Amino acid sequence: MVAAAGIGIEGAMGALQRAAGEMSLRVWMETHREELLLAWSGRRLNWKALCEWFETVGLTNAHGEVATIQCAKKLWQRVGRYLAARKERAELEQIEAEARREALRAKRQQAIEEENELKARMARLAETAEWKRKQEAARKAASPVTPAPAAAPTAAPSSGPVGQGVPDGFVMLDLPRLEGVSHRAYRPVDPSLPPVREGEISPITGLVWSAGDDLPGYPSKRNYEYERDWLRDVGRLLRHLHPTNVTMTREEARVMRTAKLSIPNL
Repeated sequence: MVAAAGIGIEGAMGALQRAAGEMSLRVWMETHREELLLAWSGRRLNWKALCEWFETVGLTNAHGEVATIQCAKKLWQRVGRYLAARKERAELEQIEAEARREALRAKRQQAIEEENELKARMARLAETAEWKRKQEAARKAASPVTPAPAAAPTAAPSSGPVGQGVPDGFVMLDLPRLEGVSHRAYRPVDPSLPPVREGEISPITGLVWSAGDDLPGYPSKRNYEYERDWLRDVGRLLRHLHPTNVTMTREEARVMRTAKLSIPNL
């Protein structure tokens, strides 16, 4: 007796085909239709010769009878439609599988970009925190707690920058002291930091800086939470230093126009 594991499906397939009749001829057509058409190079098939050959090899129709020419032609066409539909389904499944893979790749790429953006934002927050720490240290160094003499008169606000107590590595901008300009404009500046550019995101508020880059010689946006406050201070300083726009640089004039649109009665 042959072991069960060593028995193939050939016998079972033969039994099924013999029982179904048509399956014998149909399975042959499904298996060899494309191959026969390719080998015959598109020439017209001789169905009389084929049906005689079907009878010789025992290929029968659904009733277990030798297929007539008309029956064989109909079966041939039906098998052709079936194979075309099967091919179309396979192609559609392949397209859908590729679409799923592409969606997965896009999702992974989006996750990578979001992670990189988060890292960049955390780095900007760390940079801002370090800058604030230095600013606080500079403020404390510039404002020592010392009691004033009883007879000393009150000094008028200085028209120039206060350069005393500036920590190492920082500088004071040469700006006039103006009424209405906030203390943020007169903080010590770290010249090693790059200027804030238009389109960058404020690490404090998460809003985009949209009113141009930092202006050389003027307070940096790093001193501010909101761009409107920066525009107010810089606009007043620009108006004091340039009574008209004629002497302004192109970027200064652009910031001034934006400031006048944002700040009434600037």
